[in-house]
Amino acid sequence: MKDNQLTRQDVQNLSANPQLDAKSVVAQKVGAYYNGSSVSSKGLKLAEDIFRLMLKDVEVKLRQVLVDSLKNCHNLPKDIVESVIRDTDSVSVPFIQYYSSLDNEDLFKILNIPSISKQKAVAQRLNLPHEVSQYIVERCPEEVVGVLISNETAVIHETTYASIIKKYSESEDIKRRLVVRSELPTSVIEKIVNSLSEELKKRLVLSHNLPADLATDLVDEVKEKTTLRISEEYSSDRQIEELVHQLYASNRLTPSLVVRAICMGDLKFFEYSLVYLSNTPIIEVRKILFNTSVDFMVRNLLRKAYLPKSVFPAIFSALKVIRDIKFDCCSSNYKMFRHKVAERILSYAQSAEELNPDDIKYLLSKIN
Repeated sequence: MKDNQLTRQDVQNLSANPQLDAKSVVAQKVGAYYNGSSVSSKGLKLAEDIFRLMLKDVEVKLRQVLVDSLKNCHNLPKDIVESVIRDTDSVSVPFIQYYSSLDNEDLFKILNIPSISKQKAVAQRLNLPHEVSQYIVERCPEEVVGVLISNETAVIHETTYASIIKKYSESEDIKRRLVVRSELPTSVIEKIVNSLSEELKKRLVLSHNLPADLATDLVDEVKEKTTLRISEEYSSDRQIEELVHQLYASNRLTPSLVVRAICMGDLKFFEYSLVYLSNTPIIEVRKILFNTSVDFMVRNLLRKAYLPKSVFPAIFSALKVIRDIKFDCCSSNYKMFRHKVAERILSYAQSAEELNPDDIKYLLSKIN
């Protein structure tokens, strides 16, 4: 483009008035020219010589303006790249983060520079290769590793995650960053879950597609520890409704989770799940569930909640068990209550259609 052409007048202005503004205009024009599509070999060499001179300028602001153009270039000469990387952080960091022609060896060298800012710039690069991610975990301090984990485009292999967990097992910041990362292997989740705070466990359930049994366990644990007495009479409706709402809003309120809840005797979670899935007021949901003379209304409610027909037998069995044993044990002993529900559900399951194998395995694990 003509606006980016370096003119004789620019050179004259630079000679007559070598002030920052004049030099900055030249830096921007030369950078744009170098990055253009129609540049002669002679023009490239001239531009590169100008870069070399300007990178030696005492004005930090000028070098910042120049590097702002250079970071979008490709295949700059090695000596220019190294000169920029060695510069002060305010000059080099944007270049390190965005200059696409740096290879792994370049990045390893930068990571060995004792500058947290430069190391973080590497950790923030787009599509960072797994070799560099592993190198960061092995060689860099925690705050740089934290930046790496928060870089959603960085490739991090399971072995690298394992190194992170082992090295930073006590770091709440690292755990938080792992939990909020959008893609996290199940093996990693299983390793960190027991060391998470209640808030992070809740976030884990809401943010990831967890295996059904792990999701159920986590929801159960979060509710048990945030609600002092979880039973039909003494549960905190507000807390349970809040959890169900968040699961629903994040598309994590799955049929499997809902069915397992009722099979474990977790009536309130089941009720509020139907509220959100069927858009039915809680008063109506409770009236329908415990009006034993009109089972077809329960079926209609389950259909309205888009629960698959295959889970209806398990739900009806669970509701019958809950009605039958409601007063058989202390209502404040939630674990005993759900143990009895799960035990009787399994004894009622006469065919494979009532509970799928995964649900049976899960209920057996709870009883045992």
